[in-house]
Amino acid sequence: MHFQCPRLTPVQSRFTASFAALMMLGVIYWSLSHPHFAYAAELEVDGSGQSRGGEDHNWHRIQQQGLEDDVREHRLEYDGLEQGGGVEETVLVGRAVAVTPQAISGNDAPNMLNIEAGNTTLWEYSNELLVSSRATTGPGLPSELGQKRDVEPRHVELRKRQESSDARTIYVSINTCLQPTWNGTGVQTVAPPQLILYVSTESDNMDLGPNGRSQIVAPLQEGFANVSVVANGVWYLSVHAPALPDGFVGVWNYELAVSINAFYHAAEPADPFLYLVDTDIDAALLVTDNLTQADASSSIYEDWMSLRPPFTMFAANVNHTSTMGIMNSYCGWSNARQIAAVQGDPGGLDSGVQMGMITRGLGNKPKEQFYMTNLNSSSIYHGVLVMDGNSTDSGNGVVGGGGKVWQTVNWTTKADGNCALLFNLTFCDEVAYAVPSNPNKYNITGLQRLYDNYTSTFYQNFNYSLQQIPCNTTSDAQYSLAKNCTDCAAAYKQWLCAVSIPRCEDFSIPYTAAPYLQRRNMGQAMFDTGSTLSDEVLYHNYTPMTKAPTLGGSSRYNQTYISSLSSNSSRNPMIDTTIMPGPYNEVLPCEDLCYSLVQSCPSSFGFGCPYSGRGLEVGYGKRSNNGTITCSYLGAVYDISAADTTIPPLFKALLFAALAALLVGFA
Repeated sequence: MHFQCPRLTPVQSRFTASFAALMMLGVIYWSLSHPHFAYAAELEVDGSGQSRGGEDHNWHRIQQQGLEDDVREHRLEYDGLEQGGGVEETVLVGRAVAVTPQAISGNDAPNMLNIEAGNTTLWEYSNELLVSSRATTGPGLPSELGQKRDVEPRHVELRKRQESSDARTIYVSINTCLQPTWNGTGVQTVAPPQLILYVSTESDNMDLGPNGRSQIVAPLQEGFANVSVVANGVWYLSVHAPALPDGFVGVWNYELAVSINAFYHAAEPADPFLYLVDTDIDAALLVTDNLTQADASSSIYEDWMSLRPPFTMFAANVNHTSTMGIMNSYCGWSNARQIAAVQGDPGGLDSGVQMGMITRGLGNKPKEQFYMTNLNSSSIYHGVLVMDGNSTDSGNGVVGGGGKVWQTVNWTTKADGNCALLFNLTFCDEVAYAVPSNPNKYNITGLQRLYDNYTSTFYQNFNYSLQQIPCNTTSDAQYSLAKNCTDCAAAYKQWLCAVSIPRCEDFSIPYTAAPYLQRRNMGQAMFDTGSTLSDEVLYHNYTPMTKAPTLGGSSRYNQTYISSLSSNSSRNPMIDTTIMPGPYNEVLPCEDLCYSLVQSCPSSFGFGCPYSGRGLEVGYGKRSNNGTITCSYLGAVYDISAADTTIPPLFKALLFAALAALLVGFA
């Protein structure tokens, strides 16, 4: 005897099938509405079965019941993935981080956190922060800094539904503050790897990081990255630390900020906005670009000049490897720098850096100057111009409060000791470079007084002559229709200061490295040792001017360093007789200073310039258009010369040819 199931009518069959389908849908709906069950396999737990969030997700029961594979398969199907290929492992790790995100503490707030190699930290930006009231930035600087702009952020075009009335642009920025250190053998030659920032492109997306989805990937560049997106609802971002290569140990520390107002951190890695003026053996003089193009009579000009120094500087020796990898990070430089200009201390007495506002140099516009001391001789340094916060305020809750960093500037200090940085003179107030000196006889103050008195005395004699010229007369009675006495006085002062206070470079620089340098004072004893150059050097064959004609039947090549006036003396005899610096190299004054003097002053003064082969090569130099200072002019700085060459080279050649023809008429 056997049991036989009752035969169902067609209506009953349809009802049973429908009921079973409903039951199955209910089970599926229940499982999907309980994410703790679906994600239990991803959570890290301690030995008691408790997750890091403190909740019991019954992971131990899942293990006991042998349901690991079922849960994994269910999760992969839910994510639209297939099992196999190793992809699911990476996805699971990413989702494990996404379960318990860190909360962004506020708009314009530095969220600092350590992160170990291989880890990913998820951050949540709440809707409450997104819809909160915007903040103001404060008065800021008197005007924009010329045409310079911050790094362009990465923008994301979102779907139309995300550009609704409740959507806003959020500004995400990050700085690396600390990074793993080198403990390998040998000298560190590379920086630690960079962190990676991930920003979601849709709301409620926690699947961020390596192999995540719907995300912007922004690897940090020298410790900095920024991203802007249009957001609504709850928004997520994450930071990933890559694996460490051999030789590095430790963790990263970073500062992450989100804002609805503007980027908290800023960097300008393509523009230094800072230029080297010159160095000596233990100091460097640097100056910013023009801070404004406003006229001296404008209120903006006055506002800039009345500011306390708005920028600061960080610097370090290039052998100081802690700066490798954080060149674009304000907090990174703050921790790794060896030298810092102190904001709020214009004298910089505690930092070895003196700061101040000046108008000297290109355009005579407001600039900030940095005089950095206590450096090592013959050493390479790099430094950056930085702004603390947004110039008005800094720190938590301040729009742009994380600071700004510009491109790195490199310089090398001098080696010989008989060139000293000279600036802030009373008369030759545009002089700012190293000059021939003797530290055994003069300190900087004494050297300033000596050069200033010498040039001002010569200028006074010139001024007496200029007073004899009818300057304030009718145009047809003036000595020139193009120039006047004011032009003449300015051109003479420029020329006098440049030729009387020569720009000094180390004598140890070989001719092959800088052929534009003119050797001076070679027969004099060296200031530090009292010894003279060897006869082998002094009596070496020397040809100062290859185009010079032969005189009296003797060859122009029959000269030596000791017999040539140009190499065995200075243009300014006071240097040889009073300062006695010993041998040095001179950066010759630019030849256009002489041409400008002849063009600007009355012909009755008898000013003239030497010709090629008859003194021009050893008396004046030519300007370079590649940023190298190959001749001396007042206000010269490194790397800006290439930018101010606005006259086409061919036109300049024709102009100088015309000036040369004019000089022939004066001769």
